[in-house]
Amino acid sequence: MNSAAPLNDKTVKLFCTPLLGIVIPNITGLIANHNYQIGELLASYLYFIFIAFLVWEGNVRLMYFIKKKFEWQYNQYYKIIISLFFANIVYSGLLSASLLYFWRIYSKETYLNLEPIINTSLVIIIAATFITNIYEIIFLNNEREFNLSRVEQLNIAKAQAELEALKNQIDPHFIFNSLNTLSYLIIKEPQNAKLFNDTLAKVYRYILSNKDKDLVLLKEEVEFISNYFYLLKIRFREAINMEIEINDLAADDFLIPPISLQALVENAIKHNDFNDRSPLTINVSVSSNFIIVKNAIQPKAHIQPSSKTGLLNLGNRYRLITNRHVVIESGFNVFSVKLPVLKF
Repeated sequence: MNSAAPLNDKTVKLFCTPLLGIVIPNITGLIANHNYQIGELLASYLYFIFIAFLVWEGNVRLMYFIKKKFEWQYNQYYKIIISLFFANIVYSGLLSASLLYFWRIYSKETYLNLEPIINTSLVIIIAATFITNIYEIIFLNNEREFNLSRVEQLNIAKAQAELEALKNQIDPHFIFNSLNTLSYLIIKEPQNAKLFNDTLAKVYRYILSNKDKDLVLLKEEVEFISNYFYLLKIRFREAINMEIEINDLAADDFLIPPISLQALVENAIKHNDFNDRSPLTINVSVSSNFIIVKNAIQPKAHIQPSSKTGLLNLGNRYRLITNRHVVIESGFNVFSVKLPVLKF
C-alpha cells in the first residue's frame, strides 16, 4: 500500500462540484440570471461546473504531486503546506480568472469592470484552499492509520519470528541431553539402553507433534512430562522423585505451551545436588490458575556458572504466546516456578 494513494472521492466530487459551480457565481454577483434564456443559463452553469471540476481536480493532483516530491522528507511538512498554499493561489486564481474572463466576453453581462470576476476568483481560491486542507487532513489520518497498522504487523511478525527461534532452541538442547544419557546407559547399563531408547521415541514423538503448536492441553503435557521423567529415573533411579498433584478436571480444562514442564524439570536436575541418600523431589501442582513446579534447594558443592538460558527461553515463550509472565520464586530452601495456564 502506498501511503500517498489517492482517496476514493468520486461521490463527494460528483455532488460538490455542481453545487460550487451554481452557488459561487450567484453569491459573487458574477451572473444575472434574468438576462438569459433557459438554454443560455444552462450552458453558463455547465461552464461554471466545468471550471469547478478543473479547479477541484487540479488542486487534488497538485497535492499528490507535491506530497510525492517531498515524500523523502516526512519531518518537513511545512514545505508541503507552503507549497500547497501557493499552488492553490496560483493555479486556482489563474485558471478561474482566465476561464471566467473568457465567459464574460460571450456573456450578456454589462458590468463595467472586472470586480465580479476578481471576487469570484478569490472565493474559488478560498474554497480550493479549504477543500485541499480537508484532503490533507484525511490523507494524514489515513497515513497515520497505515503507519500504525504497519507497525502492528511488524511487531506481530517480529514476535512470530522470536517465537520460532525460541522453539528451535528446544530441540538441539533436548537431543544433546538425551544422547548423553543414552551414551551413559550403553556403557554402564546396556540392559536399560533399549528401554530408554523406546521411551525416548515416545517423548520425541510428542515434541515433533507439538513443536509448531503454541498451546496444548495440560493433560497432554502431564503425560509427556511423566514419560520424560521416566527417562530420568532410568539413569538416576532413587536419586530423584516427582510428585504430580493435578486432578483430571484441571488437566482437561487448562492449556499450556508445550514442553514447558520439561524445561523446569531439566532446570532442577541441572542446578541441584542429589543422590540416593538425599534424593531430589520435584513437585508439580495446580493452584489459582498456575502450574507450580517446585523443589528443595540442594546446592551443588561446586557451583558452575549458569547462563539461565532455559528459564529465559521459557519466560520469553510465555510472553510471546500468552502475554503473561512466568513467576520465579527462590526462598531460603525452596525454589519454585509458577506457569500461568489458560482456560480451555
